[in-house]
Amino acid sequence: MGLLKRKKAEGGNALRLYYASDIHGTEVLWKKFLNAPKYYDAQVLVIGGDITGKVVIPVVEEPHGGWTAHFFGGRQEARDDAGLEALERRIRGNGMYPYRTTHAEVDRIAGLPEAEREEWFESVMLRTFDEWIALADERLEGTEIRCFVMSGNDDPPALEDRIARASRVETCDEAVVSFDGYTMLSLGYSNRTPWDSPRELDEDELHRRIEELAAQVPDMSRCVFNLHVPPHDSRLDTAAELDDDFHMVLIGKEPHMIPVGSTAVREAIEKHQPVASLHGHIHESPGANRIGRTLCINPGSDYHTGRISGCLVTLRGDRAVHQFVTG
Repeated sequence: MGLLKRKKAEGGNALRLYYASDIHGTEVLWKKFLNAPKYYDAQVLVIGGDITGKVVIPVVEEPHGGWTAHFFGGRQEARDDAGLEALERRIRGNGMYPYRTTHAEVDRIAGLPEAEREEWFESVMLRTFDEWIALADERLEGTEIRCFVMSGNDDPPALEDRIARASRVETCDEAVVSFDGYTMLSLGYSNRTPWDSPRELDEDELHRRIEELAAQVPDMSRCVFNLHVPPHDSRLDTAAELDDDFHMVLIGKEPHMIPVGSTAVREAIEKHQPVASLHGHIHESPGANRIGRTLCINPGSDYHTGRISGCLVTLRGDRAVHQFVTG
């Protein structure tokens, strides 16, 4: 059924929520996320974590004119301002941060102690994220769209402060928020991973935090869980097993795929049975599944392709239906 026909079939009291996750610093995906109300008539936008990227690319001013950058194993050049802007767009479009600089500053940053280099990287990341938030505030000004943005396990703790400063973007991590007769319970932390990312918790602590939030929900039949990590063994959390050296474990010539989601998240869904539960974290395991009455969704992520993997969730009373959409 097409979107317009479905809207008529849903009736006037249906609420449309657009969900995406794991865009990892890819600016074009942030812009597509903000365009979701225009294309899908969504009243609520939710981005479920892992928003920031992991790499800064120095764009170096050359002594005799022009700029150069090294990424994806090659040397890229820009000879004028138009070329420079195009080069920086390519970098942003691949989930990385361009940073205009000089050879001397590159050498200085390379010589910093690791902790200071990490501080410098975070400052570049946060400055870019501030520009993203300003764009969202501008795009959403004068609308009734609710836009919720949550940090994930890969995001720095300082990100939440930046979201809280926005005028049209709302923070939701470790909180229960309300919209149009529904509540949304959110938690951006993950269970433990091999990568030792900034926001990971033991399963017992994940369970405790989810239960504290669940106690604030008045009606689970009209509650949406927004939990970055998927429930364990749900077909939304399947990833390749890694050995102690971060190499894929092979069975024959194929990767050994195992469930890596959270047992605490699964227990919470089984116990509380919200109308829907939204997840990200595991890029390669998109899908939808039910745990009891709860519709559980992971749209996955192909952020490096420039396409945003999202899901349109239509809520009507205590029922939820979904449609995966890619832009």
